[in-house]
Amino acid sequence: MTCSPEELAQIADGLWVNAQDSLRHALDHFTEREQSRAERQHHDKWIILSVHQAAECICNMRLLELAPESLFRANGTPWFPSLPVALGELMKPDHETTVGAAERRLFILMSELSGIRNQLMHRTAPEQIDVSIAAMSMMGLLKYVERFKGVSASDIVWQSPPIETNVISAIRYTRHTEYGDFIAVFLREKHGDRLLGLCPACAVRGVVASTCEACFTELGKVECPNCEGTAYYDLFVHSHQGSATAECECGTIVSI
Repeated sequence: MTCSPEELAQIADGLWVNAQDSLRHALDHFTEREQSRAERQHHDKWIILSVHQAAECICNMRLLELAPESLFRANGTPWFPSLPVALGELMKPDHETTVGAAERRLFILMSELSGIRNQLMHRTAPEQIDVSIAAMSMMGLLKYVERFKGVSASDIVWQSPPIETNVISAIRYTRHTEYGDFIAVFLREKHGDRLLGLCPACAVRGVVASTCEACFTELGKVECPNCEGTAYYDLFVHSHQGSATAECECGTIVSI
């Protein structure tokens, strides 16, 4: 039984509403886990479950665009693939020319979510849960929906500083380099040939205006007298610790 274009559009809209709700729920828990260490296990559990749910909805939305025949029916009603099945379909060679490098990196990362989610659903949750995969997936999903739906994280949950800072703080420090490499692919696709500034906080080329789009650190800048380039520095560190210099990419130490 084939769905009409109108029915497919209606299904996609429903998936998007569901995805936004899961993204919002996950973002709320990312914020709350920073405020209450006593409840961290609870927040970590719901972060993983919510990110998994959002990922499944968004993957099925993408699958409807690329291969609407992947929508199955059971007893006359729509039935959607699970996240592992949807990811397997999206990463088939048939879609190589359509699925970009950043998408593929996100799909590969999200393939690790189901094992963690199933452990929480069907076994006793460990005392300490590593939410790094969920946090990195969340950042990828936020970049993804910004690109495909024109919706930013601040449209879903607004706060200052940006809510992405709470998500990034949940990534284990041993995976910061992995996260930087992962998010840099999204930024290169978003900004094309534009050479972004090198962030002194996370070492990713993600500086746009006065903010790093990889770690969301607010930055100040000063002109380098040696190469006439721009040297960036962390505004928070500068205001609280009184740092008086910034290091340019050419290696010059510039007074602020």
